[in-house]
Amino acid sequence: MTQLNFITSFNEDILKQSAPYFLNLIKDKWDPDLKLTCYYHDCSLDSYSLPDTVTYKNLKDVEDHELFITTYAKHNGTENNEIPYNRNLDAIKWSHKVFAIADKAHELIHNKDKADWLIWIDADIYLHKKINKEYILSVLNNEADICYMKTDPYFFAFNLNHQPTIDLLLDFKRVYVSGEVINYREWDDYFILTRLLKLYESHGLKIHYINENSLNKITHFKNNYKKIMNIRDEKGERLLKLSDKVTPDIAPARYKQLADLIRYYKPKSIIETGTWNGGRAIEMALAAFENQDEILYRGFDLFEEASTETDKEEFNVKAHNNKAAVLKRLREFRAKMFEKNKVFTFSLSRGNTRKILPNATADLVLIGGGNSYKTVLNDFNKLKKSKIILFDHFFRKDEDDLIPLEKYQGVNKVIKKLNKINKFKTVVLPSSDKVFEGGYTHLVFSTQDTSLPKLPPSVQSVPIHVNPRDCVPKDYIRNNIISNVKTINKWLDKCNGHNITAILVSGGPYLNIKELKQTIKNNPNSKVICVKHSYPTLLENGIKPWGCVILDPRPITGESTHGVIRTELFKKIDPTTNFFIASMTDPSVLEYIRKQTNKICGWHAFTESLREEKERNAGVKNNQVKILEELGLPEGATLIVGGTCAAMRSIGILHTLGFRNIHFFGFDCSMREPSAKEKKKTTGAEDEKPQPKYFKVTVNDKTFWTTGELLAMAQDCERTFGEMQLGMNFEYHGKNTLVAELWKIAQDKNNLLNFRKEYND
Repeated sequence: MTQLNFITSFNEDILKQSAPYFLNLIKDKWDPDLKLTCYYHDCSLDSYSLPDTVTYKNLKDVEDHELFITTYAKHNGTENNEIPYNRNLDAIKWSHKVFAIADKAHELIHNKDKADWLIWIDADIYLHKKINKEYILSVLNNEADICYMKTDPYFFAFNLNHQPTIDLLLDFKRVYVSGEVINYREWDDYFILTRLLKLYESHGLKIHYINENSLNKITHFKNNYKKIMNIRDEKGERLLKLSDKVTPDIAPARYKQLADLIRYYKPKSIIETGTWNGGRAIEMALAAFENQDEILYRGFDLFEEASTETDKEEFNVKAHNNKAAVLKRLREFRAKMFEKNKVFTFSLSRGNTRKILPNATADLVLIGGGNSYKTVLNDFNKLKKSKIILFDHFFRKDEDDLIPLEKYQGVNKVIKKLNKINKFKTVVLPSSDKVFEGGYTHLVFSTQDTSLPKLPPSVQSVPIHVNPRDCVPKDYIRNNIISNVKTINKWLDKCNGHNITAILVSGGPYLNIKELKQTIKNNPNSKVICVKHSYPTLLENGIKPWGCVILDPRPITGESTHGVIRTELFKKIDPTTNFFIASMTDPSVLEYIRKQTNKICGWHAFTESLREEKERNAGVKNNQVKILEELGLPEGATLIVGGTCAAMRSIGILHTLGFRNIHFFGFDCSMREPSAKEKKKTTGAEDEKPQPKYFKVTVNDKTFWTTGELLAMAQDCERTFGEMQLGMNFEYHGKNTLVAELWKIAQDKNNLLNFRKEYND
């Protein structure tokens, strides 16, 4: 019989505020077959009357927990009061859950009884129907290693019958115990866990995503999660009061374009539907204050009138705010601006815009509240006489052909309608952000004012997207793999994380050797890793790379993408260099290098050529990649993903080897202007229309010459710099290159305004 072992944790605050709703309902709505253990910290249970059907354990009694708290006490969100509190940097706060999960997992694994499932649930959920074992089993997948709901991760199920799950949980605890967590940009448990899940998933971990709709259909759980804070009981009474503090700011990449438009068009009056926490109002005002001294802002939001029902109807996934808290924030901002001789006049209105929004005009309107067609259309009709109307949440499909449900595509439908009206000009702005549920979201510019100046090229330009493909037929790649698997003796395997710095050198033409040498000097224990095109250059300048990554399925005698015969790249080999050679590499390359050195380590680059044809057509099931048996890869082989070239795959290799800190050199993806003769060169398959080999792209009003292959690499860099999915620390080196501009965008996406520093003083 399958065992279901539930676990949660709480401190005194949660125990006083929300845990009682959960714990006291255990008596009535909890199947006796479901075991629950509650870990508690920083409180005593002596003064509380709690259900005796629950097991309670003090985290003080958990091995390594107190040592972690003592050792990393200063990392409590303030760095010993050196910075304003940042909850994402509160390693102490987030460690409690980690140690509770690890402790219970250890207990169950070493118990004589069958461990089966360990299920984490938040202590602030509300049970409004009896929960039984049959229901829980119906939402789990016994073939999976991990089951959870992406959209609302208050429920995590770990299959302790599977070794990958146990390995993952050991790593989860190790990241904290070792102090490795401090090297990440965020220290909360969910951030760390999801990064580990990404890594483990690429190595074969099976994840089952629980469908939110299926949970809602059965409705055994009703979330009262703190970040939502608007859940009501059956009588409609709010279970938790909204905080007197606003939720933390977020800064999506597309909002940089919002600030750029405000700087360009210089509005004096702004209306926003969907004020949320007031942060965007401040950002827009600060951008406007760069050109004038007085700004009028009007904001509309549901605030505390929001409910679970409105969240579902309008596709809202963010926490709600108390109007009073937002008012306080904007008043503080107004006072701060007054000190700088800036006048910020504002008003806030609470309620559904379909009921309270008046017919009004402004220099600039941002429609960013609800996503339903009714709400978006209403907001537009009430505000359509304004000079500029910006729509947030225009959705498009992502690489996996995913997009939010049609009922949430209110902006898309309204824009489609506007495009049929000649007097309205609409432009979907290129900058976008990934939607958690799938798809991308954009801002849309709209106006009927013909007197307005045209959109600046920097805002309106549409990015070029390259869809790369293998440079040789898939059968060729497969034959290479079959041959190399038999002859390479050592293969890449996962290593523990460490603090050694990696200096990764690509083959860009603007490599600064002087800066590279200085970086090596500043990091005496660092390892230099390069790609084949930069290898000769480094040796010529007295730099002996620790590693060289090779990913090239073409013969050693051929010409590389840089116009160099490949044998020229390996004429001189330093005996200290480790060569990381992909299994898809042409065997002639392997043999050429093997004649000069035995320091060779193989690795497997994931490509569609590895997968079974039928699976490729049907999609991936249970997040497993089924590799063609004929290739001879061992079960559970490490597959390196992450890009179209050796330089980008090197990041995955370095992460697998335990590196977390990387300096980038030679990542240019641009070149000098080609000659007149070179500009006439074309590329493309025989069955395709020839395309220019060299072309220009513009980023931040700067123009660069590039190629399709280099642009594909630049796209990889943009995604890597923007998402930081593996929790690594990056430092880019280079100037006046395509990737240098992409790096600037990634670094500046949260810095929308020049006044920000002054405002935060």
